[in-house]
Amino acid sequence: MPDLLLGIDVGTSGARAMVFARDRSEVGAARAPLTSSHPLPHRAEQDAAALWETVQSVVAAALTDAGCSPDDLASVGITTQRSSIVIWDRATGEPVAPMVLWNDLRGTDRAAELQAAGHPIMPIAAAAKLEAVLDSVPDGRRRATEGASAWGTLDSYLVHRLSGCLHITDRSCAWSAAYLDFAEPTRWNESLIDHQGLPLGFFPSLCDTTGRLGTTTIGAIGAEVPIGAVVADQQAGMFAHGAVDAGAWKATCGTSGVLMIATGETPDLRSGLVPMVLAGWGDRTSFAAEGMVRSAGEMLLWAVAEGMADSVESLADLAGQTRDSGGVGVRPSLHGLGTPYDDSTAGVAVQGRTDDTTPAQMARAILEGVAFRMCEIVDVAVAGHHVDPQAPLPVDGGLTRSDTFCQIQADLLGRPVIRHPQVEATVLGAALAGARGVGVEVAETESTGDVFEPTTDGTEVHERLREWQAQVMDTPGR
Repeated sequence: MPDLLLGIDVGTSGARAMVFARDRSEVGAARAPLTSSHPLPHRAEQDAAALWETVQSVVAAALTDAGCSPDDLASVGITTQRSSIVIWDRATGEPVAPMVLWNDLRGTDRAAELQAAGHPIMPIAAAAKLEAVLDSVPDGRRRATEGASAWGTLDSYLVHRLSGCLHITDRSCAWSAAYLDFAEPTRWNESLIDHQGLPLGFFPSLCDTTGRLGTTTIGAIGAEVPIGAVVADQQAGMFAHGAVDAGAWKATCGTSGVLMIATGETPDLRSGLVPMVLAGWGDRTSFAAEGMVRSAGEMLLWAVAEGMADSVESLADLAGQTRDSGGVGVRPSLHGLGTPYDDSTAGVAVQGRTDDTTPAQMARAILEGVAFRMCEIVDVAVAGHHVDPQAPLPVDGGLTRSDTFCQIQADLLGRPVIRHPQVEATVLGAALAGARGVGVEVAETESTGDVFEPTTDGTEVHERLREWQAQVMDTPGR
């Protein structure tokens, strides 16, 4: 009887497949980088056809690494970066335009127009950009109306390629696209869709987050395997941490940094965090609230490109070679500032750098900048959700592989930071959700992960945050 679990996680900078046993142990894994193009300033695109080939290759490599065949899989769980846009030909499954990523800002002006019309859309949401992408396709509107093409966020596109036929998405992904009806999150916002002149049939059907959603084809991964979950990446991390009950939280530090806190079956409208759908089944919708550092791990890639280090790993190692940043302050804002500023125009700012600044101090300042931004979001969450001042912050994501970063985060927060035993928790969460969808029982986790205790008190924490804000938050970026 098949009892292995496959998780597929496609983020902004990489695609990953991992195979897990029912005791949560990792038995096989593979990862491949994804390349984004930037044809114009503030544009971010990827080749969806090449991405699909990459996903197939990492799945095959993960199965090989696990020493198993696709027939050994009990379920597949899929998680992806959110609010991307893929338009594809229904007959062939081939994309008809580049995939537009969540951090593409071509929708800034359209978002303002939609907001003025009564639709609260952020520039990074798919709803602010879909019209522009569709209108860039020859006969795009006509083909959409006639049913010749379909659109979806990346999860929807991958499910279509995996199944050969399905055109679905779950509420956690749909909410991030800003097309879900806020008052009735089990349906699309037809008022917004009509306002944009888009056909409802162009949109995927809404499905439960977990369940027997469909089956992969032999041509896609080598066997017919139940698709047990479709869930957005940050929400998948909540499944991995077991943080689905109201008040539970975690922070994922990958390309971006996101703090998410579960709010039960009520959306958060007051705290200053962004209300999100955590998951949905039938008429039941579970909510969360989140704050985003738009540039987290991506800042390390930026630093490598700027010649500050040979690799992300060496940059993190450099940061651990000094106890302070030598007065350097960095604002991590390659794609603007997220919570609580929501400023798409802000650029990276570096203050206090001199001829005497060492590479190690510069590296540490970059990590501190990301950690300071997370502190700002934690402060919003604590004030709005009455989080215990001493409650540890569970973390995961590629940036948390760095002990130095985790210790910096604990010190700047003044609270313990607990690193998930599986740093790539989103892919584990996808696999666990997939198991839940097909009724496969999975063992409870026995390890809490590495704990980083703070070496600072509350007074010092707030003083350091205020000093950093005064240094970098009101300066022009570049």
